[in-house]
Amino acid sequence: MQTVRQLDHRATADNDGLPLTPPPGDPDSERALLAACIHDKHRREYDEAAAIITRDDFTVPAYAALWDVLGDQIRDQRPTDPDTLRVELDRRGELRPFGPGGGHLHEIADSYSGGSAEYFAEAIRRTSRLRNLDDLTTRIKAGIHTGRDLEELEALITRHVDDRATTPAAGGSRFVDGASFILDLPDDVPANWGEGDNVLWAEGEALLIAGPAGVGKTTIAQQVVLAAIGLRPHALGYPVRPVKRFLYLASDRPAQAARSFARMVTEEDRDIVRDRLVFWKGPPPTDFIKDPGTLLRLCRQAGANAVCLDSLKDMAGELASEEGGQAINSAIQRTLVEGIEVLGLHHHRKQGGGKDSGREPTSLDELYGSTWITAGAGSVVSLYGAAGDPIVNFRHLKQPAGECGPWRLKHDHPRGHTDIWHEVDVLDVLAHARGPLTAQQLAIQIYGGEKGKATASETEKARRRLDQLVEKGLAHKIANGGGRGSQAGYVAAFSPNGELPESA
Repeated sequence: MQTVRQLDHRATADNDGLPLTPPPGDPDSERALLAACIHDKHRREYDEAAAIITRDDFTVPAYAALWDVLGDQIRDQRPTDPDTLRVELDRRGELRPFGPGGGHLHEIADSYSGGSAEYFAEAIRRTSRLRNLDDLTTRIKAGIHTGRDLEELEALITRHVDDRATTPAAGGSRFVDGASFILDLPDDVPANWGEGDNVLWAEGEALLIAGPAGVGKTTIAQQVVLAAIGLRPHALGYPVRPVKRFLYLASDRPAQAARSFARMVTEEDRDIVRDRLVFWKGPPPTDFIKDPGTLLRLCRQAGANAVCLDSLKDMAGELASEEGGQAINSAIQRTLVEGIEVLGLHHHRKQGGGKDSGREPTSLDELYGSTWITAGAGSVVSLYGAAGDPIVNFRHLKQPAGECGPWRLKHDHPRGHTDIWHEVDVLDVLAHARGPLTAQQLAIQIYGGEKGKATASETEKARRRLDQLVEKGLAHKIANGGGRGSQAGYVAAFSPNGELPESA
């Protein structure tokens, strides 16, 4: 189908004698992809292709319009036969390019001769990348002829390379040889937020921040976002890895999210906020249960390599159902595998009026929704306190590396800034202990709170912290006798002059 008359490249040439050829395109693959999606009874072909391309990858405008209609029909579980598509295109005012009565739609459907949508999508994506290169070279060449600044021209190239590096080729092979996958891991967990063994958000793994209303989930998430785009030096004192562009799905009370951000930025930040932060107002266009690929497509359309979901309850129907939990997990995993980092806000289960009423959650089971939600996250943080209180509790319920906290955080609500207000310094506790300290005794100081006792799991966490100090030469372990019964005891490793060695 010819929709635009192309110039004859033999009749025109630039000043260097190079033909002015049309930019790369593959209308045959575009047509074949659409035909495959129309004939797909199980409606899986569209999802596979949509994970690779967007409408911007099409060169024929009419095909891009048909791609949009197909996507909407499939997501809403409506028919995709040519006659139904004709009615929908006509309703949108986009039927004319398909000929009188939409006759070309039947031609597209009848042209189907087999082949997978994924194969055609890969071909379309390849030509789209070639078009990007063609556009880049055209702009560079035009800049040279018009005397554009050299640094600006080189910046065009650098920006293109950076975009390719931070946004992996869609649909690229994920096969990795066994030795590289297992043996070439870095010494420390690569962190989006954190450093060393203190990792709050690991690269390639989702972070969930959970808590009741009013405890500062959004405030902390927004501080992480602003640090990632270069407007803050850190979040909670820990470094945040820079991102190219952050997409923020302001689905839960977007006006409130905007007011929260407004505390933290000024007019001087306008250029950075405009270029590196983009918002989607309201719920996503399609419930994740109906279409788990929605999140990935939104990120690609926004040109983002990190996304914040505010909040999970607005992304899928019933989070407590297996279907809802699996949809959230599937959407997040599809996005992560394409190199796009995911941060999500979540809620605790509502407590009843029994003995557990008012008790701080200490396990993943106490978060709302299906277990699939937390199972797919690499890190889960819980905040707890009274709504609007400047002091709230922080617990690291699931860790990609070492445990961070428990902490007590202090919110500066007018400025939108949060600091770690209190944490237990294990080495300081050892230094001031009257004798050897057991793991259980330390666990009570770290986790016990008002209850004055620690679980077996908390005791084991405390033991790992003590053993780490021993490995660094900052403490000594006294086996069998240092503590009560058969428990090992730990003491600080003082130097001969009575000083503690510096931390490694």
